[in-house]
Amino acid sequence: MRTSETWICLADGDRAQFYHCESPGYAVEPVMGFGLPQGARTFAGRLAAQLDRAARDSLFNTLVLVGPHAVLMAVEEEMAPGTRARVVGEVERDLCGRSPRELEAHLGMVLRH
Repeated sequence: MRTSETWICLADGDRAQFYHCESPGYAVEPVMGFGLPQGARTFAGRLAAQLDRAARDSLFNTLVLVGPHAVLMAVEEEMAPGTRARVVGEVERDLCGRSPRELEAHLGMVLRH
């Protein structure tokens, strides 16, 4: 992992998408091979567990959460404190299904932290 790598987690309550950006000004790209597992936990619990594991494995340095307000609050409530400390921005919009280029346009200011 590069020390400036930021992950972007888009969630809408039913699905989650993961992207990364190596540093401000770089392209937003999908995180390959990383998804949301099925299970008995709530959506927020499963998503928080995946983000906690990625943080423990040093897959990202900073994290931007994107989704409806209620989803963001539920996920943050479930996250470990160490993962929550890596959150550098939140965007309260449902952007699931958008292209990387569209995400760059919506998240430009947040990614320039």
